Amino acid sequence: MTLTRRKFIVTGLAAGAIAGAGMLVATGEKQPALVWRGSALGGEARVSLYGPDAEAARAALDAVAMEIERLEQIFSLHRPASEVSRLNSEGSIDAPSAELAGLLRSSIDWRTRLDGVFDPTIQPLWQDAANGLPPTAERVALAGTPIEIMADRIRLHPGARITLNGIAQGRIADRVTEILIAHGFSDVVIDAGELRLPGTTRRAVGIPAAKAAVSVAGVAIATSEPKTLIFDTKTFRHHLIDPRTGESPRHWLSLSVFAPTAEMADALSTAFCILPHDAVADLAASIGDVAVIGADSSDRIRRMGDLKFAGGLEAA
Repeated sequence: MTLTRRKFIVTGLAAGAIAGAGMLVATGEKQPALVWRGSALGGEARVSLYGPDAEAARAALDAVAMEIERLEQIFSLHRPASEVSRLNSEGSIDAPSAELAGLLRSSIDWRTRLDGVFDPTIQPLWQDAANGLPPTAERVALAGTPIEIMADRIRLHPGARITLNGIAQGRIADRVTEILIAHGFSDVVIDAGELRLPGTTRRAVGIPAAKAAVSVAGVAIATSEPKTLIFDTKTFRHHLIDPRTGESPRHWLSLSVFAPTAEMADALSTAFCILPHDAVADLAASIGDVAVIGADSSDRIRRMGDLKFAGGLEAA
């Protein structure tokens, strides 16, 4: 199994210090009772559980591993037989899963609410950027095309392809949270690059943009950074692409979104990172239940939205 840059860490009850995706979660005990390792959507996956009941922890981890594998078979671009891969290669898919239909509907909803800066049909532009090709009018026109979602079929516009990588990691983190809570682990930390802290225990989380930690609980956090994946160092063409232009903006060095769910935080961090400060501030205020901490292109720290989600820091 080849593991790449993404980390997926689930920690239940009292965790030790964890570093992942530029974040640090600092709490109490040092060693987990049980650890599961694998991958999630092409990235490294690790699930650690704490607590005295090893049998319950093992059952929870087994359920988590099975669910991650099931969702991989739906959302992964790295598996030729996944639903997303088959939809992209064939242009349509019969008898789609409820999870694929649901996450596509959520993605389309965010595309509408964010005026096209979040878009599941960005995959052709992303692939061209990865291959060193400039954006073309034809490719830009494919972004924002309709997706027909029916009970028995999902169909793409001719030539269009999708990616759910800007939202699916968050959905997986939320689903893992649901499973752990159902198994009695109500105080958990989940890190898939999108951090989920549904419990009431406050933890210190290092935020790259702020170069400091915040003390939070009951939130999800997603961080996007252009430098994570740069396709062309001369032009600084990176993986965060504006679907409306095909270009990679340079508004932010790092941006973290705090929201009630990891799915929401994931989608918003992807979209906000391609928008200038004023647009992010306006959207964060209009959406509500969202806080943003970012380092803009001048490395100035910006804090926006409802900052009670980010430990009550002052806006800037």
